[in-house]
Amino acid sequence: DLQRGARVLTGLTPSGLLHWLRKDKNPLPRHQERVLVVVMLTLTLLYLIVEMGFNARLLDVVGGLASQHQVESIEVYGRLIAGTAVALLGLGAVLKRSLRQGWSRLRTTICALLVIVACIGTTYYAQLALVNHLVDRSTPDERARAALGVPATYLVRHDDFQLAGLNLTGEELQSPEGKTLLATLPNMLLSADHLIEKIKPQAQLFFELFAETVRGNVAVNYRHYQDSLAELNESYRQYQLGSSRYLEAISAASIARRQQQAWSDYEQSLKQRNRRLTPNNVPRRHANTVRQSLREKGIAVADDWRPNDRAGFNRAVTKRVQLEARNAYASGLKSVDRWIDPGLPRGQFFAQLPIQNKWRDALHLPYMITLQPDLSLGGFEQTVYRPTISHDAKQLIEDRLVDPQSYRDRGEKAQIGRDSYRALIVPMIALLFSLLGAFTHIFKCLGFFGRALCYVPPRLYMAAFAGYALVVLAVPMLWTNKVTEQPLFLDLKRQNGSTLGVMGWLIAHSVQWTAQVQPVFYPLNERVRLHLLGGLTYGYQPQ
Repeated sequence: DLQRGARVLTGLTPSGLLHWLRKDKNPLPRHQERVLVVVMLTLTLLYLIVEMGFNARLLDVVGGLASQHQVESIEVYGRLIAGTAVALLGLGAVLKRSLRQGWSRLRTTICALLVIVACIGTTYYAQLALVNHLVDRSTPDERARAALGVPATYLVRHDDFQLAGLNLTGEELQSPEGKTLLATLPNMLLSADHLIEKIKPQAQLFFELFAETVRGNVAVNYRHYQDSLAELNESYRQYQLGSSRYLEAISAASIARRQQQAWSDYEQSLKQRNRRLTPNNVPRRHANTVRQSLREKGIAVADDWRPNDRAGFNRAVTKRVQLEARNAYASGLKSVDRWIDPGLPRGQFFAQLPIQNKWRDALHLPYMITLQPDLSLGGFEQTVYRPTISHDAKQLIEDRLVDPQSYRDRGEKAQIGRDSYRALIVPMIALLFSLLGAFTHIFKCLGFFGRALCYVPPRLYMAAFAGYALVVLAVPMLWTNKVTEQPLFLDLKRQNGSTLGVMGWLIAHSVQWTAQVQPVFYPLNERVRLHLLGGLTYGYQPQ
């Protein structure tokens, strides 16, 4: 025992610790290790380039008032890239074992493919399961706060909306730390005191501003109105052509010509049977055969029609002409899927319910709005834009400013609460996973580079990684910026730590770390995206 204790004490000396760090039971031959290091360094650098570009784009999305659909779309890229990061770790282990045990190329390839697919698939669905788990475990109060916190984040960038304790210009909010604040502010608002009570007195104005931010200002919406009007003017032109053809086809003169032509064709068909046969001398026993022959040609004569009854023949021809004209005219109305009377002037055409419905759907307007053509900007704002914003605000109040218990599972507003909470947590989770993957693989690249130059024992490598992680996590917390010095940020950070316990402390400090590291990280990432990746969008284009 004394000898064992002496050995332990000896191991605590600097020389003993260095010997322990250098110890490696089964090191690879240097030529094999160099091959492995070059391969993995190349793959990791390629991954890191894609990851850095994605991180910059992700911050543009979550800090740039993107729609929920856009956030979820780019999040798919995030899960795949995170899966690739894990797959690289698994691939390195497979290749190292393959070299140590002398596997064949076929076995190595199969194992590598299986590991890559398993890592990407597992990571992809694990992140999705994490988000779903957090949403499922969210409380009604958290969902209620999220339903208000997400709109509040949108409104921070609005000229007419200010949060007390947050004094940042629009340019500052477009900085990396400002975008990080926009991405993480809803998480911080989870612990804001009396959030619902503070918003209630100004609910209509609050949600009208939110609706304006989502829809855009009146000028933007007026341009959409003009674009849709141009499309409907083309529809009206096509309607006029179809209407003219229809009215011409069913006119008395046109029908008389068709009747005369059909009667002449009928007489000619009788002569083809017998050159002496006319409508006046068709034998009675052949009358049914003649009627059937005409019906096959589309002339639906009555069952008691006589072969020489021209008036009845003309009525059947008229019905056929009208039916053909109606079908041809109706086929031109497929875009509205409803019948519109022909011959309408332009104003009445635009007033038709099918046209109004199509027009409102194109502009995403409520069905209470009646649209008119050729509105001026002022007329559009008064009759369309303002009533729509007011309607949107009332709908948002009904959906979001309700008793928190309405957001519980199976509650009346459960889906809105779940969607709001998902929109709240997805950006922060995506940012943290992205930064974690990037910083981890930056160290791996440094490690591969060092191992390419000389042998690095595994224990020394792990000790270096621990020191690197400590520096990466601690150093950014030593400096602040204008965002993390804001009174609102500091107050929300304090409230998160005091009301949400350990999880609140982690959220608050994660937000601070992210906001303080992005001013350094984002510019580099954006240059990588623009210059090395050719401006890769990752499925997102700013509006």
